[in-house]
Amino acid sequence: MRWLVLAMCACSVCACSPGAKVAPDASDAPADAVVYSTCAGDPRATPESLAAKAAAYDARVLGLHVHPQMPWVLDVAIGPGVDPETATVNDVVAWRSGENDGLWSSLVLAAEAYRFAATHDPAARETLATLLHGEQLRMQITGVPGLFTRQLIPPGVAGLACPTDPAAYTPSPDKTSNVWVHAQGAFAGWCFLDNVSQDEYVGHMFALGAVAHLVDDPALRAIAVDLLDQIGKHLVANHMEFVDWDGRPTQWGKVHPDAPGGDSPGYLAVLGASFLATAADGTGDPDLAAAYAQLGYASYLDQIAVWPGGDNCTANWNDLSMLVASFHDVIASDPANRTTWQAGFASALVGMPKGILVEHNAWWDLLWAASTPDPAVVEDAACALREFPRSNHLVARMSTAATACSGRFGEPLAAAPFSIADRCAATYAWWGNPYSMQSCAADPTLVQNPAGYLLPYWMARYRGFIGPND
Repeated sequence: MRWLVLAMCACSVCACSPGAKVAPDASDAPADAVVYSTCAGDPRATPESLAAKAAAYDARVLGLHVHPQMPWVLDVAIGPGVDPETATVNDVVAWRSGENDGLWSSLVLAAEAYRFAATHDPAARETLATLLHGEQLRMQITGVPGLFTRQLIPPGVAGLACPTDPAAYTPSPDKTSNVWVHAQGAFAGWCFLDNVSQDEYVGHMFALGAVAHLVDDPALRAIAVDLLDQIGKHLVANHMEFVDWDGRPTQWGKVHPDAPGGDSPGYLAVLGASFLATAADGTGDPDLAAAYAQLGYASYLDQIAVWPGGDNCTANWNDLSMLVASFHDVIASDPANRTTWQAGFASALVGMPKGILVEHNAWWDLLWAASTPDPAVVEDAACALREFPRSNHLVARMSTAATACSGRFGEPLAAAPFSIADRCAATYAWWGNPYSMQSCAADPTLVQNPAGYLLPYWMARYRGFIGPND
């Protein structure tokens, strides 16, 4: 079964030019039926080609963002005066680790899976091998098959260390806070953060599913399949909940429609269906397939509530990203019910005032176009890639837009989404709210994760929406 991907070009002011590439095997359309623009005439584009920009970001994955003792991707702080475009691991003065490291690193892993599938580049294989090893460590350290940690820290890393306050290791009485744990056995001297959440798993499942479906290297694929197998069996054994090292379900790791916490039943159903379908399809395990078939979660698609308020301003963009990625994965992994899931995707996320296709979000464009190719959506993605900065360090941005409404925390939001060229650098820009009127000061010493460019670029390359010389 093919793995669905998509590409986009999002900008309202760019002069996008048609006639670039024909996407092979895009959904059900004949390969010669649709010609996709690569937005070559965008006046806000950075000067290099899309391919040259990707090559620079790919080189920075292992060259700048991965410590030799930590095989996962991190934001970094480099020394003053160092050029962020040429900085290497040797220039890093601090590793900016946080509680969602697994999510952000997984998105780079997914990008490299698409890269390897498109090119079979040995450098892509090396990066995949490194990051997959990081995924293994992230699960092994918890001591629970199928359970990832939020964050893990080895000893001896300059500028990064486990907490020294004993209170940081005191278990949460009601499992409503994330607590540090002293690792045991082979991980003595390490620490890890517990209470893993849905958003972490959305990243892991998206990446491991991509490896299982796209990567034809037997050794690499075997690692992804093993991890998916452990995750699927963990979910089945624990009634679609992630159970932590202490035997208690994690606070936000419940992916079934009747889970407490305020998330709508349909939203939770799509996440749960996506996780188990990806595990079942990626492993080919008939027991997992049978367990997935028994879920019946597609019946909850009319109970998705993620757009509160008449103008949708108080939506949670974290939830929106999780839902978009999960719809993509379940459509890819459950071909028998593809039409049903596609209809749910469209109904829940497209046809509303701030729907996903008006936000100039390259990743969301491509996740939609994977199953529903649309030349305008693909062009929107290509424009966003053209405008994406050539280095993901902090550059000064000052919003001058008028406030149109307030977000869920009372923050001011603009009436129209900002182009990626006008947004502050972020660990993964496509996960955030494009209407945010955030301003930021320049700081070339803070360099963010490269997934923001690499994931949509390599998804588009794999599908053929853009070519190797664009």
